[in-house]
Amino acid sequence: MTLGSTDIVFKNVGYEYSTAAGRVKALEDVNLRFPQATSTAVIGRSGSGKSTLVTLLAAMRKPTSGTIHYWGQAIDLLSDNELSALRSKSIGLVFQSFNLELNFTAVDNVLVPWYFRSDFRRKEAIAKAEYALELVGIPELRNRKVGQMSGGQRQRVAIARAILFNPRLLVADEPTGNLDEETGFEVTQILLGLPRDLGTTVVMVTHDPQLASLAERKIQISQGRLVGDDISP
Repeated sequence: MTLGSTDIVFKNVGYEYSTAAGRVKALEDVNLRFPQATSTAVIGRSGSGKSTLVTLLAAMRKPTSGTIHYWGQAIDLLSDNELSALRSKSIGLVFQSFNLELNFTAVDNVLVPWYFRSDFRRKEAIAKAEYALELVGIPELRNRKVGQMSGGQRQRVAIARAILFNPRLLVADEPTGNLDEETGFEVTQILLGLPRDLGTTVVMVTHDPQLASLAERKIQISQGRLVGDDISP
């Protein structure tokens, strides 16, 4: 597999952890490549290894075997501080639970990642936050408290927060799990439009095959192994 400076590459990646009953293989010998500015949906049953794949992809942990290359750089060569910087500057996360401050306004929620960065002035960060809210379709709600919003509006705020600093990678773990069908479709369209709008690589975990079919590519995980990898027509 050729490593590209614009790709994320899994090479023979595995992940094991210990339980009282012994060692469990959550992922085994996974080989994947995620080109820049593409969208991928990940599907699989509960316990298949999807969540482990997500945490590895989001650089929240390192594989116990194999390696992951982020844009030409191997994760196992990074220190904890370098790994933290990678997550902060290059990776955005969206979850099923919105993880927002209900008493904060939309723009204040979007600004939260800025407090962990020192390379932007507040005025610049606010402009970026307003642009992110515009991208997700709710610029008029910038000063509304999140506690007064619908579930769909909250998830849009969560997406805006994740893209505040234009990450190279956005990982969304069941982002429509708490939404109704119509709202889930709208949120999915926003996420899958980010490769076009921002050049972001988007990887979305979903249990909904219809939503998965909207991505450019669909991969399936079963019992810790990659069992399907399809490019949408």
